[in-house]
Amino acid sequence: MTTSLPLPALDGATALVAGGTGNVGFFAVDALLRAGADVLVPTRSNAKFDRLLSRLAPELRDRLSGLPGDISTPEGAREIAERAETRTFGGLDAVVSTVASWHQGPPVLSGGYDAFREVIESTLYPHFVIAEALVPVLKSGGSYTTVNGPVGFTDSVHSSTGPIAAATAAQNRLVLAIADETGGDPRVNDMVMWAYLGPNGTRAGSPLQGEEVGAFLAWLASPDAQGVHGRTIHLRTPDQVRRVLAGAGQSGDLG
Repeated sequence: MTTSLPLPALDGATALVAGGTGNVGFFAVDALLRAGADVLVPTRSNAKFDRLLSRLAPELRDRLSGLPGDISTPEGAREIAERAETRTFGGLDAVVSTVASWHQGPPVLSGGYDAFREVIESTLYPHFVIAEALVPVLKSGGSYTTVNGPVGFTDSVHSSTGPIAAATAAQNRLVLAIADETGGDPRVNDMVMWAYLGPNGTRAGSPLQGEEVGAFLAWLASPDAQGVHGRTIHLRTPDQVRRVLAGAGQSGDLG
């Protein structure tokens, strides 16, 4: 695990990571804990939550709590929001949503309506459901960040990635619309992650390490990113991450 990155100070803050037991979520959880935050992770699987715990350094585990439930449904998300607000006595400081996965599937037309609907429902709808429930329980000055995939932003779209490209592009428009609605309080951003992360960590050939992705998400969740709102941030290179974390970043480093 890379520990040399200069993480922001999040002591006393409480963050919730939706999808925290997943490939990207693990790195977000780890970085937020290392930055000093208490972290809540909604989960439907005790086995997945136990695996998340086992991957964390022992000294971090006491500040991680699981919230049983299904955050991908309207009812489940509302229950998670109520539990989170009760646990924090006043609201969350940050939410990071890493719930969607990006994958190839059947071609757009020959795959049929049901296949297309399944991709949209499983990848786009949860982002709306989670935002609807959790944005209202963020404290003033809080941060809401979604993690998106790059396939909806490439110059060419292949038939096998057409449905997920449509979903990621729609996610971006959805998040920016929510950002306009909040007016900057809380801050809302969509981070497009150009990295390859798997169940065992960073995949071979990835331009970014998972630890760098997590550190950048922790920065976005912190007061250090106070002026960052309504942005589509393309996270592409380690240098981009290090410049921002060192306080030397410029507007071009934010996509």
